[in-house]
Amino acid sequence: MSCAQSLEAKDMSNEWEQGTNTPGNPLGPNDIDKRLEELGRALTQGVSEVQQQLKKVVDRASTYWQQSQTVPQPAPSSDIEEQRIRQLVNSWSAGNWRVARDLGTYMDIVAMSRDEVWEITVQTRWEHRALEILSEPYSGQTPGRPQPLLPVWDYELPEVSDLRPPTTRTRLAGLDELLACTTCNGTGHALCTECSGRGWITCPDCRGRARKRCATCRGRGYVADWAEQKKRPFLQRRVEKLANALGERVSTVFEGIRQQGLPVPNPLDTDPANKGRTIPCPDCINGEVDCDCVTGKRVCPACQGARSTLCPACNGTGKIVRHREIVRSFELRTRHRFVGTDALPQQQLLKAEGELVYSAEVDENLHPAAPPDAVPLDIWQAAVEEVHTAAAASGRASAEAVQSSLRPTLQVLELVRIPYIKVDYRYIDRDYTLYIYDGEGHEKFYAASFPPRWDRIERLVRAITSDLATPTQLSQPFGPSENSQTPRGYRVPVEKPPYTISESDEEEAL
Repeated sequence: MSCAQSLEAKDMSNEWEQGTNTPGNPLGPNDIDKRLEELGRALTQGVSEVQQQLKKVVDRASTYWQQSQTVPQPAPSSDIEEQRIRQLVNSWSAGNWRVARDLGTYMDIVAMSRDEVWEITVQTRWEHRALEILSEPYSGQTPGRPQPLLPVWDYELPEVSDLRPPTTRTRLAGLDELLACTTCNGTGHALCTECSGRGWITCPDCRGRARKRCATCRGRGYVADWAEQKKRPFLQRRVEKLANALGERVSTVFEGIRQQGLPVPNPLDTDPANKGRTIPCPDCINGEVDCDCVTGKRVCPACQGARSTLCPACNGTGKIVRHREIVRSFELRTRHRFVGTDALPQQQLLKAEGELVYSAEVDENLHPAAPPDAVPLDIWQAAVEEVHTAAAASGRASAEAVQSSLRPTLQVLELVRIPYIKVDYRYIDRDYTLYIYDGEGHEKFYAASFPPRWDRIERLVRAITSDLATPTQLSQPFGPSENSQTPRGYRVPVEKPPYTISESDEEEAL
């Protein structure tokens, strides 16, 4: 039902309600039937229009589907280079589910152009030095001639050529000092840390009480009287024996936990008094037995009662050798700059491997007017400018980091050439642009927009939606007409009574 028909039906309904509620304008039975007939006609006409639209869409569904499946004809390749480009695009569309299938076969190549992007990378290795004082036990060696202690950057250390070397430690020669051990005061012995110099420890079994809990009755002092129990079958006795063995193991575990100070109840430790008569435990007195330690003490296993052990700092010599080491840690900082085109985003270019054209350590012989072989002049000038910028930043950072002993020790300049091909093509009356970049065998693709793989389904849905939204053209305008004899669509018949009751008939009946 269209919007105009709905509004007219609503106005008729409101008009009928206002007419029935107005005392001065009462509606008779004929008027009510007429209004009901008009409302029914509006409803049936709206349903008929929807049915006609649905029928038209169903009839044309196959035509729409065939139109949506229309694809361009395969485009032939004019030369070997174009054939290679089409194969690359087909591999891209096969690996990306969002791109139209076999795009390289059906696209019309409008133009192709080759260009390149240069990546300028300046890598600076920062070195941090720190002096640490360590000591080791004296082993009889004779210290060398003492040398003065210099700042950490005045020592010549082994050269490190890698950009990402691991942390290294270098012992300084001529700075060893032979000193008396302060841990043992030069005696070579120290109090035993296990027994605190007493020579004994508290017995771990009885905890110094010289008595421990009876394992037979578990400290209760009584056991079950088995003589009073009835004779049971063999299988029942075996099952009870296995259950008792399992209960003993679980009870032992919970008992060990309770001895550690954690009050955990034992779920399998049942009291024998609940099963019948009991007798005193034959293995203990009041649930306790004598401990093997007798006195509640045991000889210290670390010092064997000697109360002292060899000093761990000097290993019993009473002397230590103090020396100094320089700890070197490294940090790599990288600066990237791309020169060439702004069409490819930097995030995409960072993924490219490219072709390494120039790589060398930075020195003072970089002249802007003397580029290396295979490097364009404008690229080399941009690289020298980037090196000067990095050097200035390193100088400022080095001046600020004097207190932390952090300095740049190595700087490497790399120039990488990244070739790319710009392809302008046309696919189903739309123009697109595709970039194929990186070296041969490592091609990567970038496109801001591309033909979607589900474009056919989208066109089918768009066609059906447009057809449903188009109103049906009627032969006559909507509205009640007393002289019209042509039915509009399918009309629901309205039943009428065979006679009409009027006020005079009601009075005669009374």
